[in-house]
Amino acid sequence: MNIKVLQYQVVFGDLEANLERVQEVFAKENLKGTDVVVLPEMWTSSYDLENIKQHACHHLEPAKSIIVSLAQEYDVNIVAGSVANMKADPEKVYNTAFVIDRKGKLIYEYSKMHLVPMLNEPEFLAAGRDKVNTFMLDGNTCGIVICYDLRFPELFRDLALKGATSIFVVAEWPMARKSHWETLTRARAIENQLYIIAADTYGEIGDQKYAGRSMIVGPFGESVDEAADHGDATLTGRLDGSEVDRIRKEVPIFDSRKREMYHFL
Repeated sequence: MNIKVLQYQVVFGDLEANLERVQEVFAKENLKGTDVVVLPEMWTSSYDLENIKQHACHHLEPAKSIIVSLAQEYDVNIVAGSVANMKADPEKVYNTAFVIDRKGKLIYEYSKMHLVPMLNEPEFLAAGRDKVNTFMLDGNTCGIVICYDLRFPELFRDLALKGATSIFVVAEWPMARKSHWETLTRARAIENQLYIIAADTYGEIGDQKYAGRSMIVGPFGESVDEAADHGDATLTGRLDGSEVDRIRKEVPIFDSRKREMYHFL
């Protein structure tokens, strides 16, 4: 499965500009032979939290329609980062990731359960209540989490035990904690022996500076591709489920687990 991760700068607090921007980004890419395109977190508005209700999608619209059109036009699956999203309750805005297949079908969505105290997310956003689950992309078992979720290894192990061989991490990770992003991304790949595909944005957006450093990390912790901490970038990589199987046989951590000895379980 051939992957492209698009690292680009999101426009602060401007839904229309960001909908145009994502179409421009796709138009300039050569997507021939690409199976999956990955976008960053909150690509429709960034963290304009004080005005988030004004920028929020409603049941993922209008962002979903744009992504469906792009998926069909370019014949690619799209891991569509995440967007500010209202559901049934007009007082609650969620940070919702979603995935569209190459036929334009919504195959998975997940609302971020861990909200970031350091960015005051709990004051403006509602935490998702659904547990993480896997979904299929071109025969590959995948999972997705959002930004701060990277700090919670339980989520990743849960997805790995459900059969995931690839986990997407969509983020707007601050530059102030760039070293954590780099270390945790690699650690999640190594400890679960799977691919981590991590998409971030970069630069000064609103009152934050973001870390860039989008990464594709292999199941043995090796770098498949990575971006700088500034500038637009397109990462490419091929995800090979047989490589995951090989590594798990070579270092059989799942067979070596002593679940009955772990108090928190």
